[in-house]
Amino acid sequence: MVRGDILDETGLAKSMEGSDYVFHTAGLVSFDDRRREELFRVNLKGVSCVVNAALATGVKKLVHTSSVAAIGIPAEGDTADESVEYNRFAHKLAYGDSKHFGEVEIKKGIDRGLDAVIVNPGSVFGQRDVYLHSGILLKVLKGMRIVPYVSGGMCVVGVDDLVDGELAALELGNKGERYVLGSENITFKDLFGRICEVVGAPTPSLHVPVWGARAAAAFLEMISNFTGKPPVLTKAHVVSATLPHYFSSEKAKRELGYRPHPIMDAIRKSYEWYVENGLM
Repeated sequence: MVRGDILDETGLAKSMEGSDYVFHTAGLVSFDDRRREELFRVNLKGVSCVVNAALATGVKKLVHTSSVAAIGIPAEGDTADESVEYNRFAHKLAYGDSKHFGEVEIKKGIDRGLDAVIVNPGSVFGQRDVYLHSGILLKVLKGMRIVPYVSGGMCVVGVDDLVDGELAALELGNKGERYVLGSENITFKDLFGRICEVVGAPTPSLHVPVWGARAAAAFLEMISNFTGKPPVLTKAHVVSATLPHYFSSEKAKRELGYRPHPIMDAIRKSYEWYVENGLM
């Protein structure tokens, strides 16, 4: 493990000297579009710096961690796979846009001779989520007496499955290919229900329409402007939730031998880790 600045190309090259393989897992995850500039600085410019450093030091192979958010919206009713080109620009989702352009930088590096593969994980659950990305759901739902939910769903992955997929991509992934790494495609109601089962909260029972979620997000973003704390729900979260967000991991299963586990395993491990470390 090397600590450094993702934008320090010289420092990155120094840290890569003598390394055959590099996993680029550093990135900024945020659905707060007020952080658009920061998202592009880390997820686009940072990737460019990693690519340049890898080329300069003769790295044999780079595994780049992108996101399913960098995959496009499929035809209505379909589950998206790696072949669906990015087509979300009209929705102005800074996170997805930044991850897409990060992949563009990887492809530029490949054109310059870099051997690289891309993995596209779903929303990650599991232990050591110290920044409470997906883990914020466990913390928020635990304290609720009435648990709301919205229509739609998402692709989720356990962190242990993600690690297995990354290692398989290094060993078996083909140059220039990308691989979706998901454990399950799951409705928000079902996901919240499984989390509630683990944290001891009531079963989700209050369906919130899209307009209600948008109003709540706008209010929470306004409060965030005064408190300086990131909002639990943003307008970008709501927009993302209304888009098709199911993805197929069949390519990874077929080419990498990827064998994910039920997401409930990751939710339990996540909760146990939070409790053990005083974060819940």
